[in-house]
Order: sequence, then structure tokens, then C-alpha cells
Amino acid sequence: MGGNPSKAEPTSKGREPDFTRFKARVDHVKIGGLCRTRDDYVQRAARHLFNARNFQEVIIETANVKDELLRLGIYKNLRIKIDTSKGKEATEYGYSVAFEGDELSRITGSVGVEVGQNDGAATTELVTPNIFGRGEKLSLNYSHSYVRNSVLNLRFTKPYLHTSVGDYDPETSITLFKNSSPSQWSKYRTEDTGMLLDFSFSLPALSFSNSLQYELGIKELFAMDKQTPFFVREHNGPRLVSTFRYIGQFEGRDDNVFPSTGAFVKGTMELIGSRLSQTGIVRQDVHAELNVPLFLGLSVQLCGRAGLTMYDRKKETLPINQLFFPGGPQTLRGFEIAGACPRRDGVAAGCQSYWATGLHLWAPLPFNQYFGGFGNLFRTHAFYNLGTCDTFTTDKLRSSAGVGIAFRMGQKARIEFNYCQPLSYEAGDRLVKGFQFGIGYEFL
Repeated sequence: MGGNPSKAEPTSKGREPDFTRFKARVDHVKIGGLCRTRDDYVQRAARHLFNARNFQEVIIETANVKDELLRLGIYKNLRIKIDTSKGKEATEYGYSVAFEGDELSRITGSVGVEVGQNDGAATTELVTPNIFGRGEKLSLNYSHSYVRNSVLNLRFTKPYLHTSVGDYDPETSITLFKNSSPSQWSKYRTEDTGMLLDFSFSLPALSFSNSLQYELGIKELFAMDKQTPFFVREHNGPRLVSTFRYIGQFEGRDDNVFPSTGAFVKGTMELIGSRLSQTGIVRQDVHAELNVPLFLGLSVQLCGRAGLTMYDRKKETLPINQLFFPGGPQTLRGFEIAGACPRRDGVAAGCQSYWATGLHLWAPLPFNQYFGGFGNLFRTHAFYNLGTCDTFTTDKLRSSAGVGIAFRMGQKARIEFNYCQPLSYEAGDRLVKGFQFGIGYEFL
């Protein structure tokens, strides 16, 4: 970053200069280092720079433009230079701002680990970014895990960040997918092959994001072994499924993994049918969370989750993979995965509705100040979970309590080691009395 306000007065030692006192305006902006990108895709990112009226605003808006350019998905790095404006068109308080960087390669790749709900997967991805010069991207992704056998996606994404509605992050995508996912708790396996159309946008002022999706594909269920009960085998075979889906999310927390204040709400609604014009099944799921700070780094967290599946019994058959299977470290601790729902013939039979809550008291790791930044990756908590299924009353309640320690993984996921004590349960429930391990990004 070059150039200085030449009339800046010396400041006392340790005191920051007040750059708002120095008049400034941006005469010229240069965005360089691009070969494949069209001009109109980057021009809008710099529009607010020309509204700066002092040097402080120039600095702030320059940083905002850098973030905006990186968000376009065309640069792998970016450098900034601010200098006084020169030439015949230079004004008295004019400055020139230049952005220089290296454009992303035509093909990029990555190998890594992806965290899911009580699941981890090795992933490989090939991406061709900025195909037509306006941020378009074609990606091929393959992942394999010990829970979900395999996922293969071919996705084309088209952003509209350069348009007049770019502030709302509009984006469309089309995905061709094929995945296989076993459900050990009910002894069946699902294989999905199909197409997903997605249109997403956000409302930044409200911290709210939206996604409208349409999915069309073949879902085929298989018996996992000879012990698979007959009521599960009844659902075997291929099935054409047409799904309209809406996902809405409000994010008001100060942190995704260990929030101490703020609220979070995520809701999903699906209209599912066996033909394009038929929506015989309505499936809804909502997750909410409220965090309240206390003192000495303590915070209280209240979580809730509920799901409901509705259908016309006379016209539609409800496949077992459309049911809910509560239980496990993400829903009701102290129970096995799918261990807090009705069972039949020795396996989880699922439920059409459920609700569950969680109350936590979170605290920093004791003496974490002696561990430096490493101590901030850990939190301890005491918890109480409560919920039930196939009713929204307090009948047949399941509950558990315990204490545990959690470890942050990146910016979204965490690992939990908890000591659990089931307090109330139904006959046939699968319990975990003692230590339980969980990994994921949405916990109750």
C-alpha cells in the first residue's frame, strides 16, 4: 500500500492518527491480473470507492472492495496499492487505487476431509472456475466415508454478483448426483441418482439466507442382509421421486461452533411426490437455538428441533426413508443413533413426527489461559436433553443428562466426548450409559 496524506500532522507516541480529517476522493481504480474475466463482472465491486470523502473512508472501502473481489471466485490472491493521483485528470485530493492479483487456474483440485452429522469423509474435488468469464464454475466432487458409502456430484454454478441484485448473493446451480447411503439402524441401503436445480439468495440486512430447490431422481432401497425385516423389505425397489424443497436460515450467532450470544433458526420444507405434478408427502423440519452470555465466559444455550411428515394414507405410501429417526449425539445424547424411536422386529421403525430440546451450560476449559490459543479450541458443558416421537405432547418422554468436553474443528464442526446418563426411556430404546462420542455441525 503506497502513498501518504502529505499534510498529516505528527501524532503522539502510541496514538492512532485521525484519517477522517484529511479530505480524499478516488479518481481512478485499476483492477488487474485478469485474462479470462469480463469487465462487467468486476466493475460493480468497486462502485462504493468513488463515494469516499476522506482518507479513512478510502481505506475502509478499499478493504471492502478487496473482500468483494475475492468473493467473486476469480482470484487466488490479491494485492492493493493506494497512491496519490497523477496526470491531467488528477484532482486536489485525488487518489488512485490499484488491485493486482493472480487469476485462478483453469483447473484446480483439492483433497481433504469433510465433516457431516456423526460422519467423516475423504473428499476429492476438481474445479474449473470462471468458465465463461462471469464466475461460472463446474466442479466434480467425490467423497467416501464409513457411514455414507459414496457421493458423486457434478455441479455447474452460475452467480449473479455483478448484477443490480448482487448484494443479495443470487446464485443458480444444477447438480447431477449419485450417492449410496446405508441406514444400519433399520438394515436398508438407499441409492439416489438424479438431478438437483437450486436457486439461492440472501437478505444480508436480516442475516437470512434462502434456497429454493427442485430434485428429480430415482431412489432405490435395498435390504442390507438376510436379517432385514419384511416390513423394511416392502419398501425395496426403485421409486421415481419429485421433490420441491425450501430451506431458510437465520444466522444471528457470534460464532458457528461455540456461540456465546445470539440466535439461529433453520427450517426445511419438502413437497414430495412420485410424479412431476404430484406432491403427496409434506415433510417439515426446523432447528432453533438461543444463546445467552453470563459471566466469566459462561453461557446458557437452549436448543430445539422438531419434525413432521404428513401424507394421505389412501393415496400415498410412506417410504421408510422419509421417516425420522431421533436419538444419538446430535439429537438425544444418552441414546444410540435412532435409538429413541419405536422398534419393530429388532430394528428402528422410525416415526412420522418428533420433538427434542437441549439445555446447556457452556464454560471455557479450566485454566485455559495457560494453554494459549490452543485452549480456545475446547469448551466444557453440562447438558440436559428431552424429547419424544410420534406425538407433540409430553407422553413417552425420553431424557438424559451429563457433562462433556467439545473440540472445535474448523469454522463449522465440533467433536464431543460426553458422559451420559439416560433418565427416562421406553422399552426397546437403545441406550448409551457412560461415554458417547459425537461429531457434526448441528447439535441439540
